[in-house]
Amino acid sequence: MTFDFVKKLDFESDFFDLYKLSESAYGAIGKENSGMGGNAGFIDIGDYLIMIDTTGDVDAAKDLKKAATQFTQKEPNFIVITHYHMDHLMGTSLFDISTQIMTSDRTLRNIQTVGRKRLEEFKNMDLIEIEESLKTEKDEEKRKDIENDLKFFKTIRSDSFLIREPNLTFKEGCVIHGDEASVHMRVFKKAHTDGDVIVYIPEEKILYAGDLLFAKSDPWLGSGNPEGWISVNDEILKLDFKVAVPGHGDLSSKELFSLENKYIREIIDLVKKRIDSGEDPTQIKREDFSEEIQSWKSPVLEMNLKFLTEMLKKS
Repeated sequence: MTFDFVKKLDFESDFFDLYKLSESAYGAIGKENSGMGGNAGFIDIGDYLIMIDTTGDVDAAKDLKKAATQFTQKEPNFIVITHYHMDHLMGTSLFDISTQIMTSDRTLRNIQTVGRKRLEEFKNMDLIEIEESLKTEKDEEKRKDIENDLKFFKTIRSDSFLIREPNLTFKEGCVIHGDEASVHMRVFKKAHTDGDVIVYIPEEKILYAGDLLFAKSDPWLGSGNPEGWISVNDEILKLDFKVAVPGHGDLSSKELFSLENKYIREIIDLVKKRIDSGEDPTQIKREDFSEEIQSWKSPVLEMNLKFLTEMLKKS
């Protein structure tokens, strides 16, 4: 999908391609198998420079910070964290207290509970099996995934690593007014996670969706409320925007929110039918979905099927 008004910028990074989306907005779209984790971006509204998420790799976050300074001649004043998952948080360790980190109050609560617990699990994880799998894996794409996982775990275990948690929170939303544009943050009911934040520039019709949008890829359902997610996407579709930066995948249009909703509806329906017929829902395959979803490639499908099977059987 192409957007005539978007300009790809000349910036060298092993982790992302950088795009200028509007007068003030920039999007960093992760390269395949780079280990970057979630997409990110930054917005120059004159008085302030605002970053959206800090990726899942400290080196990627260093490139993001470098890009922001290079193209705006400013240091970040604010970082907006869209949700609590680590692939959007790793780079907060690069910024001192002069950069304010903000998110929803529910996301901060998740960072301080689920997030901290997960970090401890990562620190105590036995890496021997992962390291051994790297020695025997022949497929280059799978090898890269393993290498990225090892780098992630070893970064977390280093003595110098920390997650700087947000120090500013809001309950339903927040607006930062600059002398050139205003940036709107909005919080929704539980969808991808409890406390998801979008970042929206109404004057320029730009949306940063966080993981409320996985562009042409299975959205991870297991941290949230799948049916609630559908209604949240319906709310987002009412906004006037011409391009969205998804949490994962390429720059997107409104149509991809509708396609994501179609996926969620279909996978719920498929699992329900298998449960009702006494069949195993975890055996659902790509070809059971609509044609436009069958081409998606993601290991998340199997995890979603397991999560939905357990959830729907309990209900």
